[in-house]
Amino acid sequence: MTEQELLSRVNELPKVPRVVQELVGMLSDPDCDFSKLAQKISMDQVISAKVLRLSNSAHFGRSRTIASIHEAVIRLGLAPLKTMIVVSWLTSAFPRVKHLDMGQFWSDTFEIASIASKIAEKVRIDANEMFTAGILHNIGDLMVYTLAPEQACEIARRVEEGEDRQAVQMELLGTTTAKLGSQLARLWKFPARLVDTIEYHANPKEAKVEPLRALVVNFACQLHRDWDQLESKAAKIDYFVSHTNSGALILPSSFYIAIDEIRGQGREMAKQMAC
Repeated sequence: MTEQELLSRVNELPKVPRVVQELVGMLSDPDCDFSKLAQKISMDQVISAKVLRLSNSAHFGRSRTIASIHEAVIRLGLAPLKTMIVVSWLTSAFPRVKHLDMGQFWSDTFEIASIASKIAEKVRIDANEMFTAGILHNIGDLMVYTLAPEQACEIARRVEEGEDRQAVQMELLGTTTAKLGSQLARLWKFPARLVDTIEYHANPKEAKVEPLRALVVNFACQLHRDWDQLESKAAKIDYFVSHTNSGALILPSSFYIAIDEIRGQGREMAKQMAC
């Protein structure tokens, strides 16, 4: 199946509901009426329940439990809420995908998003936007597993055997899941720099809008892949000292402490969102 054939079937994928579009629009307005926003969120039981779970997660949580949507709106602010709305919808939109372990998929995705957010704080770019980028970076995989499950399984098998992921995707699909994900994000009307980050996170130097954001997600993916194999403090320090991305982002070797501290937060969020 080719890129055009996959894109021609995009109508078979979940569409962004009107309520989510309206909420994102409200959250983009700095003069947003918080009471109206809370009321709008509360109208959707699935989204409001997941927003509350995220509000009380280790990543977004505060010192006191948030018990209502109105309190979440007041205490958390617009930027984190925008991230939560997108995440809440996306995890609801793909509850099951044939041949894909959704528990593992979301666990990996949330871990990468948490790492990307932590790196973003250090390099002084919007941490909430980078969390969203981490959540969306692999939506192309969901697209292929949904629309072309046989090819998706073949790609997974060959990558497991050691072949290059992008090379196999180009051979079987004529494109990459990163490119497909960016096309889907564009159709969903996500911002241009988020679309760019999704498309080029595997090749940050080719990014057209803000290569730094693509590099953050790229490094977050690699950290998630490698971290649990680094058993000692010395190994973790050496990883940051020697890694090209670490140097490009000017991350100190001591940043391993921040990664250790957030390790596992993504997995816990994934469990909460699956409820």
